[in-house]
Amino acid sequence: MPRLVIIYGTGFGNTGIMAKAIEEGAKSRGVDVVMKKILDAVPEDVENADAIAIGTPTYKAAAMPNIINFVKKLADKPVKGKVGAAFGSYGWSGEGAGIVSDMLKSYGMDVIDPDLRIKRTPEDEGIEVCRELGKLLADRIK
Repeated sequence: MPRLVIIYGTGFGNTGIMAKAIEEGAKSRGVDVVMKKILDAVPEDVENADAIAIGTPTYKAAAMPNIINFVKKLADKPVKGKVGAAFGSYGWSGEGAGIVSDMLKSYGMDVIDPDLRIKRTPEDEGIEVCRELGKLLADRIK
């Protein structure tokens, strides 16, 4: 069964809401989903993944530092050619997801563009957009 791994960090829970909706969308397409908070994740978690989604809120006009450190470690993992996506919530500027997306692309991943950014807490429409991203990721690896 194809596998999607979702790794995310969250400051106020908003990116976590997004991650859960992405998981729901992917599972609705029959894909195995492993979802971990960044504090519980290790780079080896992505080795058996067909797709990888990384979530980060924007923190000081960048991705969360622990997300950046995690994604840097993926450069040494077999991620080239895997489907990837970046997503995140933001309060002001929203660059975090774009930074992660660019990093994943630099490792040769097939990254879905544009990255998904939602301002503050996802409402019904935003949650549905996240579910659609999960479905898209699932469809790309089936």
